Parts: sequence; structure tokens; C-alpha cells
Amino acid sequence: MENKIINEELLVSYFSGAGSEEERRLLLSWLNESPENEKHFFILKDIYEASASANLLEEAKTEEGWRKLNESISRSKLPKSRKEKNTRFLHLIENCRKYAAIFAIGAMFGLLVMFFAGSSSRELTADTAVKTFEIRTEKGERATIYLPDSSKVVINACSFLSYPADFGERTRELTLTGEGFFDVKTNPDMPFTVKTSGLNIKAFGTVFNVRAYSDEDMVETTLVHGSISIKSQTNQNIIDLKPGQVITIPKEANAAVLRDRINHEVYTSWRDNRWIIESESLESLSKKIERKYDVNIHINGETVKNYVFSGTLKNYPLEQVLETIRLNAPIKYYISEKNVIISEDEYLKTKYEKLIKSPY
Repeated sequence: MENKIINEELLVSYFSGAGSEEERRLLLSWLNESPENEKHFFILKDIYEASASANLLEEAKTEEGWRKLNESISRSKLPKSRKEKNTRFLHLIENCRKYAAIFAIGAMFGLLVMFFAGSSSRELTADTAVKTFEIRTEKGERATIYLPDSSKVVINACSFLSYPADFGERTRELTLTGEGFFDVKTNPDMPFTVKTSGLNIKAFGTVFNVRAYSDEDMVETTLVHGSISIKSQTNQNIIDLKPGQVITIPKEANAAVLRDRINHEVYTSWRDNRWIIESESLESLSKKIERKYDVNIHINGETVKNYVFSGTLKNYPLEQVLETIRLNAPIKYYISEKNVIISEDEYLKTKYEKLIKSPY
């Protein structure tokens, strides 16, 4: 596959929603090859959005209409560098003419790109009745999404993100279940709102992390920089966060916990090759391991669940992660296909207790 320009038919097929699973995999592979490919794709995205108007596409059936369409594209509010590159894609526009009717009907406004890290890729689905885009990740997967307003979202494994097709036109509201890292494009006139688990997180131009899994009893928000307001569903202000703060709000009527001057990497390193752990119980840590490695972990004994760990793990294979944990606590583990059984190791426990009691 060419590094500069992917096969035209494949792109047109993808834009029209008619691409096969294999074609989508090829496209995602091409996008991951280089940042330049990503830039080319977004140029095509701008061209597509400029030609997505049903009326304009109807006019484009004539040569005069097509000339107007090209002029409209050239007048679109693209950065100069993108405008200069558009000429190399005019042949693709010409190829898109035969798909004009499909574009008008499909109306995939706000097309986004997804890069997947993990064992497999998840698809973007569009509910055309309500014009909603949905992205879902399974265990062992992550996805990076570029929204129509140029904001960037990375969602962790076992997460679900949805937003309307007109996102960024009148409002910037989306819904999250799971965990997401948000790098929000500044727009003072249109706040960016993440709706999740009874709470609304509102930002204007900010970098923050939200953890709101349905199987956990809290919502955790970490502010890296900028400012955000956390509000109830009735829009009552709960708290305004400052950079370096993280708040954990229980889903039930319990007191929230606010922490200052935190190392934000502890809460956001799940995106990177360095996984930072700080005073985390094995029970909590095991849930993250399950999502990251697509396994099911069974812990025998309450004492074992409460063992606490701190440290930094690289992007190691599962067994190496478990071995690192075993070296820091008196546990043993057994792996059977996608199941991991962790229990206390009595022999190691006795040795640990002797070391603790020893005066040397």
C-alpha cells in the first residue's frame, strides 16, 4: 500500500459506508503508518464535508454545478497548508461524483478517525434515525477519536462513547461510559460537556480524564490543565476543579473525596506504555488488568484483595505483570486460557512475616 495516497476506491467506499471489514482494516493500517497519512485523510474529510450538502450535491450533477462545488471546496475554511494540498486530491473528488447520491443520503457528518491499540478493532456505528455516532471498545482495546470540532478523545477498554452527528454546530455534548482522556479544543462560546453516571463535566478548552465504569461505584475526574465544572444532571454546580486535582464522587449518597497536587500520570498513564500504580489495592488493580489484557481474574481471600501496590510497569505481557506483583506480595497465580486465579502463598507469607519481625 502506498504511504502517500491510499487506493481511491477504498476511500470512497469507506466514506459511503459501503466498505467491507477487510477494507476498513486496510484503511486503519494505512492511517497508523505515519502522521502524514493522517493529515491526508483529514484533507479528504474536509473535502467530503464540503460536498455533503444535499442541495449542492444535487447541483453537482451538472458540469456547472460541479464547478460551483469545486469553488465551494476551495473557499472552505481550511488552514493554508491544507488548501495547498487539495489539488492533489481533485482526481479523488472527480471519482466521488458517482457517489454523490450516497453521500447525500448517508450524511456521515462529523466523520472521525479511530486508531486502535489491542488485539482487535471496533467499528464506528451510526444510528441514522437519530443521527448518533457510537464507539465501543472491548477488553484489550483502546480507541483514539478526533471529533468534528478537532477535540481529541482516547477511550480505554470496555468503554462506550456516543455523540450526535451535528456535534459542534450548536452544542458539544457527548456521553461516556467507561474511561476517557479528553483534549478539548477551545471554544469560549460553546462549552464541551461529558455526560456520565448522573454527572455532567463541563469544559471550554481543557485536558482531563474521566473514569466512570458502570461496574464501579464512583465517578473519578482528573484535571491535567485548564478548568472544568462538575455539575448535576439538573445543572447544579458541584465543584470547579483546578489543575492537579482529582475528585472521586460515589454514585451513592456518600461524601466525595478531593485530592490536590496529585501526579496526574497516575490517573492517565493507561494511555501510554508506562503504567503507573500508586497505593492501589490488588482488587482495584485486578479490574484494570482484566480490561487491559482481556482476562478474568479471580482472587481467593479478602486479605489478598487488600494487598496494596505502587510502582511503574511497562507494557509487559500479562504473565510478566503478574510475576512483578508476585515479587512484591505473598501471592501465587495460575493462568488457564483467559482466567487468572490469584491466592495467598502461605510459604511466601511466612517468609515475609519473618523478614518484617527480624531486627536486621
